[in-house]
Amino acid sequence: MKPGSSRRVGKSTRKNGANVSSIARIHDGAHNGSATTNQIRPGRRANRANEYPRGSIGSDLERRNYVEYLVDRYHQAREISSPTRFSYAAIFTNIERKFGAPTYFVSQTRFDDLVKYLHQRIDATLLGKNNRARGIRNYASLEEFAAEQVAR
Repeated sequence: MKPGSSRRVGKSTRKNGANVSSIARIHDGAHNGSATTNQIRPGRRANRANEYPRGSIGSDLERRNYVEYLVDRYHQAREISSPTRFSYAAIFTNIERKFGAPTYFVSQTRFDDLVKYLHQRIDATLLGKNNRARGIRNYASLEEFAAEQVAR
């Protein structure tokens, strides 16, 4: 076998946003000296918008924060209600499926529908049902949430 004709590629890792692969040349089943080479290739970056489109929930900070608050409340209720593991991303997938856009890209005209959907999801959890039966509120209204944010 010719030297340099057989290569074994080591494990790929990410360092500072770049993919790094270590290649160790192996000849006749043994390492021959310092023939390890690091190859660095630029990593891919996610294509995220710098700003949310005008007219979307994400472009209105108060509404975006309220939706984020409701999603957090849903996660808390699910975590307490269900001892089994669940996917935190599932709610975002369900919202995208129902509203036809990612959560914070939903139009502001559909904000009330999104809030109503999240309220129903929170109320449908075991904790939500128990709280409602005891007269305990599961979430704050938009006005209460906004007033609390201003007070901070």
